[in-house]
Amino acid sequence: MSRRTVGFWLAALVASALALVDVRNHYLLLFGREQHLTSQKDALHVEWGRLLLEQGTLAAHRRIDRIARHHLDMVMPDPRRIVLLYTQPSNLP
Repeated sequence: MSRRTVGFWLAALVASALALVDVRNHYLLLFGREQHLTSQKDALHVEWGRLLLEQGTLAAHRRIDRIARHHLDMVMPDPRRIVLLYTQPSNLP
């Protein structure tokens, strides 16, 4: 083989190695980003479940309030008429 051919193959080998390093680096960056987004998705999924539970709880309170007001004719008392009683906790085992 001529010197020129060896030089060409050597340059092609170096270019290929550099391209491989670049592609590998790009892959690792994308993989890290994918892992971050997956954990973010999982956190958002947990938050969504918590919000659904909270919505259900609040809906139940609204329903009870509506029934108390409309069906039982209950109203909130005047704050000046509210009396708070404080008791000492008992020493039960």
